[in-house]
Amino acid sequence: MKHVLLLFMCCFMFAAFLNAQDVIYLNNGNVVKGKVVKNTDEVSVVVKSGETLTYRKAEVREVQIGNSEVKTPKEPKGKYVDYSDLDKGWWCAVEAHAAGLWYDDHAMGAFALTFTNGYRFSEYLKIGVGIGARYNLNHDNDYAIYRQLHNIQAPMSIPLFVNARGNIISQKSRMCVPFWNADIGYAILDNFFFDAGVGFRVGAKRNNFVMSANFMGQVINYEPDDTDFGSGILFKIGYEF
Repeated sequence: MKHVLLLFMCCFMFAAFLNAQDVIYLNNGNVVKGKVVKNTDEVSVVVKSGETLTYRKAEVREVQIGNSEVKTPKEPKGKYVDYSDLDKGWWCAVEAHAAGLWYDDHAMGAFALTFTNGYRFSEYLKIGVGIGARYNLNHDNDYAIYRQLHNIQAPMSIPLFVNARGNIISQKSRMCVPFWNADIGYAILDNFFFDAGVGFRVGAKRNNFVMSANFMGQVINYEPDDTDFGSGILFKIGYEF
C-alpha cells in the first residue's frame, strides 16, 4: 500500500512539474514554454521535446518562472496608422517665393512667405488653399516714388490662393522626383495673380523639400484708375509634409 501511495505522489508531483512550466516572452512576439535552466546574461530553456534553446538577454522581454499561463497582449485602443506612407490624406506646405515681374517698361520684385493646407487625392494630385504675406519691391526708383505718391500697388499684400500640384512620376522607389504646381488667387491690397511651373521634390513619400521655377502673371495697378498686366519668373523653395 505504501508503494502505491508513493507512486501516486510521484506521479502527482511530476504532473505538477509539467504544469508549472516556465514561460519566456521574446521581443519578436514569440512565447517559449519549458523549464528555464539558466537566467543570467543568457536565458536557456528546456522545451517539451527535450531540446535546449538559448536566447541572448537582449532578445528576451520577460521571464516567468513556474507559471504555464501565457499572458496575451491587450488589444490596442486605436488602430495604428503610418501617416507617412498614406496615398491619401491632408497635406501642408511652407514655402518662400521670390519673383521678378516686368510691365510697361518697368520692373518689380516680390518676396513672399506662404502656408498651404489641402487634401492629397494621390501622389499625382493634391489640391489646397493658401495664405501668405508678400512684399513688393520696385526696381525703378523714379516710378516707385510716383507709385508711393499716388498710393498705387501697396508694398505689402496678403495673397489668398488655390494651389494644385502632383508628381510627374511615382516617388514610391525614388527620393527625388519632378512635380508640377499651379496657383490662382487674389492678393489683398494688390490684385489677381496666377503662376504655374515645374520643379523637384527631394525626400520621403510625404515629407520632402520642394523647389520649383514658375511663370507668373500679375494684374498691376499701373495708375489710380488704370491697370496693367505684368509677367515674369517666380522661384519657390520650401518644405511639404
